[in-house]
Amino acid sequence: MNILAISAILMGALASSACTTLKPKEATPEEVQRQLLSGELLQPGDRVRLVTTDETAYEFRVTEIDIEQGLVIGREERVPIVDVVAVETREVSVGKTALLVGGVGYSVIAIVLVALAPALILSGG
Repeated sequence: MNILAISAILMGALASSACTTLKPKEATPEEVQRQLLSGELLQPGDRVRLVTTDETAYEFRVTEIDIEQGLVIGREERVPIVDVVAVETREVSVGKTALLVGGVGYSVIAIVLVALAPALILSGG
C-alpha cells in the first residue's frame, strides 16, 4: 500500500468522525421536565448529558423515553424525568469538523509532497 492510499484512508476516517459538542438546553428545570414528558426535547438515538436534582450527571445514548413511567432510558441508565434539572445534547459541530478535516488535509498534502519529492526531482519534473 503506497503513501497516497494510506493518506486517503486517513482522510476518510477523520472526515467520517465528526467533532461533537454538548449543547445545553436553556430552560428552567420545570420546562425541561415538561419538554421531556411531551417528547419535544429528546428522541431515541440522541446522545445526552442529564443532570438531576442531586447533581448527578448521566451521559448516554437515549434508547427510549417512557412517558408512562416517567423515565429517560439508556442501555444501562434509567433516569426519572421528575429528577432532571438540566439537559445537554451532543451535536455535530460543523466548524470544528471543518477545521479538523482542513488541517489534516493540509498535513496529508505536505506528507505526500515530501514522499514524492525524490521521485519528482529524479524525473526532472
